[in-house]
Amino acid sequence: MTTPGSFNTDTSDMAAVHRALLGALDSAAAYVGQAGDDTDRVEVIGSFYENVLELLNVHHGGEDKLLYPLLEQRCGSGDLAEIARINDQHKVLDAPLDAGRSAIATWRSTPSPESAQALVDALAAIDTTLRPHLTDEEMTVVPLCTTWISPEEWAQLPAHAVQSFRADKVWLALGLVFEQLTQEQRDAILTGMPPEFQKVVTEQWMPAFNTFITEVRR
Repeated sequence: MTTPGSFNTDTSDMAAVHRALLGALDSAAAYVGQAGDDTDRVEVIGSFYENVLELLNVHHGGEDKLLYPLLEQRCGSGDLAEIARINDQHKVLDAPLDAGRSAIATWRSTPSPESAQALVDALAAIDTTLRPHLTDEEMTVVPLCTTWISPEEWAQLPAHAVQSFRADKVWLALGLVFEQLTQEQRDAILTGMPPEFQKVVTEQWMPAFNTFITEVRR
């Protein structure tokens, strides 16, 4: 029986989540700037970023609940300081995330060049704080997860994210991540879903994502 410390868990999908988040944040200036005073466009882009920030929120929430406590229990003492340091970076994002949500709400309710720029600045502040954290995580924490977190434990992350998601387009979060995965990875995730949920994803969520993301990127 394989035991913690000798797992060989495929953790490559973590980088896909990170790429989805950073790609969305990188597009903020263009998407928000191009919306101008078009209220319909402002609503589309505002909804997009509301859901992107919720993806970041549930992503870190899942790590806090399902990964970091197990790493702290299982890893050697030489790794514990780095694990704690990187996990603590999640808390540093609380204030930028709150500011980002507030800026989205203000822009959606009162679109103007000033509120648009405030939103771009708020999302840039999240990006500035997030990017080095994700690098730290990929270099230090993800390799530890490969060894110390079982495939079954790792597989709990997507379900936790879906169940915890509090914005209105959970399918947008899933679609953004799926775009960053190989077909083999997407097929593996779908195969691991209950058949009835797999049907919802393929027949409802992905068509909804494709329609909405086309509007976002037009």
